Amino acid sequence: MLKKILYQTHLWMGLFSGSIVFILGVTGCILAFVDEIKPVVYADHYFVDPTGISEPRKSFSSLLHAAERYWGPEKPISVVEIENNPQRSWHFRAYRQDSIDGIWYWNEKKYYESFFIDPYTGTKIYSENAEFEFFRIILYIHWSLLLKTEIGQPIVGTATLFFVILLVTGLYLWWPKNKKSRRVRFWFRWKKDTGRKRKNYDLHNILGFYSFFIALILGLTGLIWAFSWFDQSVQGLLNKIGNTAPKQERGLPVHETIRDVGLDVYEQVLQEVQQKYPKAQGYYFYFPQKENAPLNVYISFGKRYSSIVRQYHATDGKLLNVLDFSDKDNGQKMRALNYDIHLGSILGIPGKILVFLASLVSASLPITGFYIWYNRRRKKKKEIRKNNRKLHRRSL
Repeated sequence: MLKKILYQTHLWMGLFSGSIVFILGVTGCILAFVDEIKPVVYADHYFVDPTGISEPRKSFSSLLHAAERYWGPEKPISVVEIENNPQRSWHFRAYRQDSIDGIWYWNEKKYYESFFIDPYTGTKIYSENAEFEFFRIILYIHWSLLLKTEIGQPIVGTATLFFVILLVTGLYLWWPKNKKSRRVRFWFRWKKDTGRKRKNYDLHNILGFYSFFIALILGLTGLIWAFSWFDQSVQGLLNKIGNTAPKQERGLPVHETIRDVGLDVYEQVLQEVQQKYPKAQGYYFYFPQKENAPLNVYISFGKRYSSIVRQYHATDGKLLNVLDFSDKDNGQKMRALNYDIHLGSILGIPGKILVFLASLVSASLPITGFYIWYNRRRKKKKEIRKNNRKLHRRSL
């Protein structure tokens, strides 16, 4: 009885969520290596002319003003991304979160622009409306099916929840009950005369089994983004287990002030973080969007959770606060780790390969599962027609 209920649950959840799971799997394959793909695909505006590197870099303020002149006062600069590589361009972004009428994800922002500049010459390399950049489109297909977050996220979240249940029920339904079954279920034993139906069945079950653990992690980490109740439950549970409470921001006892008045504030902040964190991957300046808000500088080391945030007074360069992973409680640490776990970057390239393969298998499961269901359904129809013909002959 239990097996029959689980089979029906597995069947109908798979039919309802299959197309969305397929989309999430395919886009997940791309996003697993997006940081490695972008510098190759966009090399023309990610990198500067090597001959200009011997020249001294322009000041931060002059590069900032060049970007501001390009967009004008109606689109103030929001972020500048500075990679710790002398061959990389500076990437300025301007965006404004202002939802407008419509159901699509680009209706969530009034504008979102990108501007790449050569830091040695101060000349524009490339600009674009970043809302329609290819990998951003892929990201938002994965995030909300290109719908507004409040519309698309519940749909994606429900499909992800179904996917987690499908993994668990599928493992239960497939698990061999005896030693004889185990010998043939854990690997492909195809012969020349093995039919397509059997091959499809093995692809669905065996690949599903070997990707189960990684796929389950992908589903659970996806649920943390999709549903606030799940996110809060996980954080609350981890805090209870670790007996921790959210920590207060670590204020500095004495403000550190940048004293070199010959340099602009942003230039001095950049020089400070470069000297303090010379092995960082990049330094990302998030400019204050509200009055009296601090300048946030994210020091990236290649993984989201390990980023350090230094907050400065936007006008005089005083260091106000330093936030890092150790300042978080257990729940907040898990939340910070979620992105790197979901993309596999927590384990570097090997982790990304595992996520890529698990995403690829996850995308295939709805297809092979549908084919199994279709073949069984067609077989039942043939049997019914056959029985009906027999009954008809007997009645004659």
